[in-house]
Amino acid sequence: MAAGSRSIKAWIFPFIILLLLFLATAGTVSAHAPLSAGSNEDLGNATLIDDPEKSFVIYTELREGNEAQYYRFPMRKGQILSGSLGVPGPEAMIPDIVVIGPGIEPAGTVPPFIRIPAGSGARLVPGTRPGKPVYEPFSPQPIYNAADFNIPIASEGTYYIAVYGTSGGKYYLAPGFLEQFTVAEQLLIPWSVVGIHLWQGQSLQEIFAPLIVVLIAGFLCVFLRRKKQGARTASLHLLVLLSGLLYIGGAAMTAYQVYRTILVTGYSSGVLITLILIALPVVLGIAALMAGTRYPGADFPLKTGIAMILIGVLGLLVWAGLILGPVIALASGVFIIVRGIRKP
Repeated sequence: MAAGSRSIKAWIFPFIILLLLFLATAGTVSAHAPLSAGSNEDLGNATLIDDPEKSFVIYTELREGNEAQYYRFPMRKGQILSGSLGVPGPEAMIPDIVVIGPGIEPAGTVPPFIRIPAGSGARLVPGTRPGKPVYEPFSPQPIYNAADFNIPIASEGTYYIAVYGTSGGKYYLAPGFLEQFTVAEQLLIPWSVVGIHLWQGQSLQEIFAPLIVVLIAGFLCVFLRRKKQGARTASLHLLVLLSGLLYIGGAAMTAYQVYRTILVTGYSSGVLITLILIALPVVLGIAALMAGTRYPGADFPLKTGIAMILIGVLGLLVWAGLILGPVIALASGVFIIVRGIRKP
């Protein structure tokens, strides 16, 4: 058997096993598509949720107290207007929700500054201070749930959710229950997660520190090894090595967030899902590093180019390397193949 075939099998089998474990365990966990709120402090500028049963999540904040932010849902009879509202921590400002629309039975005392269209009813859903948070495996983060709503729609029309509080403060709104993702939403999840951690109050330095450490330490170790071997490090080697280190560095970022979160939530079965999501990019990253250091010369064989393209495609599927890692892996694979074909 060729050495190239053996090296590919050395990492593809562990990857497949981990991927099957992930698929087997992820079915019980819900995920949300990220959405931006925009400027929605007026009923006329309400944030449109054009697919009201799709599971979205909006991380935002109220700028001041006694002012509402509005979300608009075009609903059909028989659909369900549902979702939850949460906050970044137990000491955060706790917002309330008002559900507005035709056929809504009035309930609770709705503040006078909440705008209600003619012919609509309004139901107050008060927020409550959350207890112990729940571990969220895809972000990962502690979830502090403050309110839930679940309303069957009896009349077709436009419905609104107004979120307000006694003061300004951060909150997330997660409407819908159907887990559906566009290709763009799927690919951009790693950067959406960075946005979530910024919303939580973490700094960019804290979020990216594990990645930076891996990049510096990884390149230092590789250069020292290749110098000892007397091997040349060409620009194509650097691309292959950079993709692998981005895979491992992105996994290190997630691992740090797991550690940070379980200090608050404690261990739960959802941690296993995140650990698999960490292991998958690590396996691919090690494979890329092996490809980048195996050959001392400036050129790679064609089989390495094919392997790098496979590593890039699989990396996109498992949110590895902040998208940059898989893109660089794909580019390096294409360059290797093109160079190999042109070489006499």
